[in-house]
Amino acid sequence: MAGTVTRIGARITPSVGVAVVGAGPAGLAASRRLADCGCSHVVLERERVAWSWRSQRWDTFRLNTPRWANRVPGDLPGEPGSFASAPALVAALERFAAGFPVVERAEVLSARPTGRGWRLETSYGALTAGAVVVASGFQNVPRRPTYADALPAEIHQLHAADYRRPDDVEDGVLVVGGGQSGVQITEDLLDARKRVYLSTSRVGRLPRRYRGRDAMEWMRESGQLDSPADRADPATVAATPPQVSGVGGGRTVSYQQLAARGATLLGRAVGCDGRRFELAPDLGENIRFADETSAFFRTAWEQRALNPGQTQSAVASCPAGQRTIGGGFNGSSGAVVTVSVPIGNQQAWATTARNDAATQGWIQAFAVCATVAQ
Repeated sequence: MAGTVTRIGARITPSVGVAVVGAGPAGLAASRRLADCGCSHVVLERERVAWSWRSQRWDTFRLNTPRWANRVPGDLPGEPGSFASAPALVAALERFAAGFPVVERAEVLSARPTGRGWRLETSYGALTAGAVVVASGFQNVPRRPTYADALPAEIHQLHAADYRRPDDVEDGVLVVGGGQSGVQITEDLLDARKRVYLSTSRVGRLPRRYRGRDAMEWMRESGQLDSPADRADPATVAATPPQVSGVGGGRTVSYQQLAARGATLLGRAVGCDGRRFELAPDLGENIRFADETSAFFRTAWEQRALNPGQTQSAVASCPAGQRTIGGGFNGSSGAVVTVSVPIGNQQAWATTARNDAATQGWIQAFAVCATVAQ
């Protein structure tokens, strides 16, 4: 591989051109680019390469994008249309990382700008760098709602990052959160014949396939994956990724489907009083929103199928008003309701996670802003 990099062993070279923090897909991709252009650098990893993928995924987890659509560093063996497991991704990243200056178990304790670059304090000692690449991830610190602390101690609480398999929980589980992790863990529990209550949220749904082709193929051809940043809808960028799954060869996951399999659907959990949960009266609206999002994608893809030469902007502007609401779920209005959910002693949080750098405090926002402004 072209380029001259700073080779390191059991110690960190005191000064490098660039310090990359994090040895996940983004950090390793940055390392490759830096090596290709001959820039001296080091990749600092707090634990091991691809640590979040090793430590925060359940046994049946699969990537939501087929192998052909994954641009993460390393080779992912398997059929192009199949969906890789977390161990397969970790193995690919390990093989890729072998050719780069990665230091494992090198925690960055602080990073602050100096007059001519950056000074980093690490568990290996001090390091100076001309630039810092923050690649420590943005969803690897589990976050629970504030009311979680009010639950009785006998209720076993698990975040999605800590869940591994259905055998680890008893029967009667409340899953809070209707994003990808929430619906996939609900499926995993239903496969094991567990009694599941799903507290839904406002999340769109992505049809896994349409007209016999995978969603990612349609999104690529319609230009939905290539929207320029300056034309992207801020609300769309900030939205929770839509419900979809790569399990079992890839499949669509819907609230209606989970209900048909035995899950009890609930509104969004907003609080608790002992073992009684406060639920927003938004179940019908959450289902409606997922249906409308699915209809939007299918409408755009149908336009693409009928008009192959259509431009991206025309496809992206198609309306999202068509609805396919599942029977038996009606939206409601009014105050928050309080219900007693017979969940036994199990609680699974499929809520969001936070940014590692911001949460751990090793880099301050003002430092990044000041550097960008220079």
